[in-house]
Amino acid sequence: MDKLAKTRQLPNEDAFEGQTFTDLSMVQESVSRKVFESCVFDSCDFTEAFFDACTFKDCQFRQCKLTAVNVRNSKFSEVQFYESKVLGVDWTKAYWRGLSLGSSLFFKECLVNASSFYGLKQSGIVFEDCRAHDVDFREATLSRARFSGTDLSNSLFVNTNLTGADFNGATHYDIDVTRNILKGAIFCRYEAVGLLTSLGIKLV
Repeated sequence: MDKLAKTRQLPNEDAFEGQTFTDLSMVQESVSRKVFESCVFDSCDFTEAFFDACTFKDCQFRQCKLTAVNVRNSKFSEVQFYESKVLGVDWTKAYWRGLSLGSSLFFKECLVNASSFYGLKQSGIVFEDCRAHDVDFREATLSRARFSGTDLSNSLFVNTNLTGADFNGATHYDIDVTRNILKGAIFCRYEAVGLLTSLGIKLV
């Protein structure tokens, strides 16, 4: 990959392929109609930035700040986030139509609090060892999703398709088994006890 070492601003080009961007500072700035393919963003700050109709394909964000980034009409396919702050992002504003079934998002050791996936089809989405407080998963299709090691405090699951989802090692989730699809879902034995509360069952 070509490296743009220690650059602070995005070059004035429309398309980038196989490049690594390090220490970009784009706080509250607009990135419009750019195409990024097989690119890596390392230690970049996109806090409150506006990704307007951009395309990210097979890209990685590592130790980046993406708090409250606006993703309106932007496409994300095979995008991975590592050790990043992806807080308060409304993913429903992104452009998902026509993307392949294998284009789900991947988060590892990230902060994704206060984000929204309401009504999205994200089968196979991954949250591994993340903090996902107050996240809206209502009405979403998250079959085969993986939430391993993730703290789901106060996150919302209503009419959510969780068929085959893996919650092994996940904590603090509150899922009503009567209002969600859980066929084939995997839960840690001890955390799964909380699922019984939605059935009115008391354990002694």
